[in-house]
Amino acid sequence: MPAWNMVSQRLTYSHLEMAKKPQSLNLEELEKLEALFDKSEEDEDENSISNEDDDMDWDDMASIHFIIPEDLSGTRIDNALQSLITSHSEASSEDGVDNEGITISRSQCSQLLSDGCVRVAGQGVITKKSHQMQTGDELIVFAEDSIDKGGKDKELSVESLISGLVNRGKGGLTEEEMIRPQDIPLSVLFEDEHMIVVNKQAGIVVHPAAGNWDGTLVNAVAHHLLYKSKFGSGEFVVNESENGVKDENGESLGLRPGIVHRLDKGTTGLIIVAKTRQALGALSDAFANRRVKKTYLCVTVGNPGDNVTIDKPIGRHPLYRQKMRVVPDPTKGRQRRVAPRFQTEKSPAQVGRRALSFVQNLAFNGKLSISEVRIETGRTHQIRVHLQDRGTPIYGDDVYGISDWNKKLSKQRGILRPLLHAYKLEISHPITGKDLVFCAPMAEDMATIVDTIWPTGRDERPELF
Repeated sequence: MPAWNMVSQRLTYSHLEMAKKPQSLNLEELEKLEALFDKSEEDEDENSISNEDDDMDWDDMASIHFIIPEDLSGTRIDNALQSLITSHSEASSEDGVDNEGITISRSQCSQLLSDGCVRVAGQGVITKKSHQMQTGDELIVFAEDSIDKGGKDKELSVESLISGLVNRGKGGLTEEEMIRPQDIPLSVLFEDEHMIVVNKQAGIVVHPAAGNWDGTLVNAVAHHLLYKSKFGSGEFVVNESENGVKDENGESLGLRPGIVHRLDKGTTGLIIVAKTRQALGALSDAFANRRVKKTYLCVTVGNPGDNVTIDKPIGRHPLYRQKMRVVPDPTKGRQRRVAPRFQTEKSPAQVGRRALSFVQNLAFNGKLSISEVRIETGRTHQIRVHLQDRGTPIYGDDVYGISDWNKKLSKQRGILRPLLHAYKLEISHPITGKDLVFCAPMAEDMATIVDTIWPTGRDERPELF
């Protein structure tokens, strides 16, 4: 039985127990039951979330991707899986990367391996618990129930993925894991033999997943590396002669490039892609340990203020599972006093995880603002949630924004996305250690809105445009 369903069964049993003998539940048992509900909801949320609408929101994904950091190199796969899911690497989300960390036992990880729910990119399905992981390996965990909910690929299952394995010298891969290079417009800002930096356009998903196996940024990068790059294709994409595998149209298939971090489907801006395992490990470690400085530009409804620091924890919304929220401060408002012996540890969903954002308003026309936001942490939807909580949501955000304003933006400008842009990344080169600063100009649709808010902006800050 898949591990993801174990908590759900315990929860059903608890419901039956409540119905049979509610009078036997004391305060301590109620606290434990509440924690069980929270834990069940958190486990369910974090393992059936999606990449279809948001590269940093995992809410509808059929799979979860982890990159093995240096400190887990040489570790058994079951131990690495437990460590990654429990501590949950912060290296993979929009406002940095992050889904909430969840707790899983080693036996549950073993069950996932036995059920064929775990793959290592480039090596296929892994069922042996003793399999050794290496720095930069991409660990892919499939949850059967989330795959069954995967939109137009609803019938897709782990069994069908396994039966579709393509035999290759480096191990079995499903056709989905073999990326189809596609000639999609790609704005390359920097490239060498170790990594590539691109300015992602709006409306494109970063990473392939159920329902989005092609037409993604990864497909575009694979094509560039195979056919256009002057610095070689790297270790994650192979040419036709090395691969020997083609799709039904005769197009060569390549391995997925090393995605280090992600952006929402509607968010534009900078994405770094590793070309070698060494670079992937170093970049993943830099993102996970907050050695990367990330600055965004956004248009907001209202003025968020000058030199504002927002230090508020973010967790999953208790009612709307696909949303995040600022977790209320437990020290404020009316509190229930509970004797120490009845107190239970709160789940991550109840307390949230620290999220730190720095906001600087650049211009305000009385209704809309253009602001710079630097994030110290990288929680899922961090900027969008923090600005919503402040009462100045991002213009065009259909999840956290204001409906009437969004309709106005759509009707008058034809824009159907949040006006959020990953403008600047400051990072050390993964191999040479040289300090690098990358900047990407705003997309034209966002720039036209900024022009109305800040008429002198192109003269004062031309690099933004």
